[in-house]
Amino acid sequence: MPNNSTQSTDHQTIFEFTEFFLGRTRAWGIFEDRFGRLRRRISVEMHGSWREQIFVLEELFAYDTGATEKRTWLVEPLGTGRFKATCPDCVGVALGRCDSDSIVMSYQFRLALSTRVIVVRFDDRIYRTGDGIAINRATMSKWGVKLGELSLFFHRVAEQDQESGTVVQA
Repeated sequence: MPNNSTQSTDHQTIFEFTEFFLGRTRAWGIFEDRFGRLRRRISVEMHGSWREQIFVLEELFAYDTGATEKRTWLVEPLGTGRFKATCPDCVGVALGRCDSDSIVMSYQFRLALSTRVIVVRFDDRIYRTGDGIAINRATMSKWGVKLGELSLFFHRVAEQDQESGTVVQA
């Protein structure tokens, strides 16, 4: 497993993507259209793990419509807080960078609508707000026109330590 204790040049600890999402994380939030109207409520169960030098983030989305969706991201750290990631719905690769308080990631994504698939751009910004807690604001656009915003609230889940049987706060 790669070393995730990356330090920035001013000696502040970097808010590392792979470190924050290692283990179980839960998220919940909303998607608003470009007019600010609520369109969907979302909850997400995530599990991050290392497979050699690749970080695997498995996501299970549940929508208020009853629909569910699975997605698996493969994340490759590039050093100095940078990373690249891909998943089956991603067009090309997502490029990301981490600093002391945020993670920024931009990518194109195939979005399934009722009868067709369109390619949209996502600009994700994840902000650390506390120990094991973060907020994601993602803007979705097409041809430079904002289509909507996704707001997700992440909370790391306490996991059972398999060896000692004690609860470890993730």
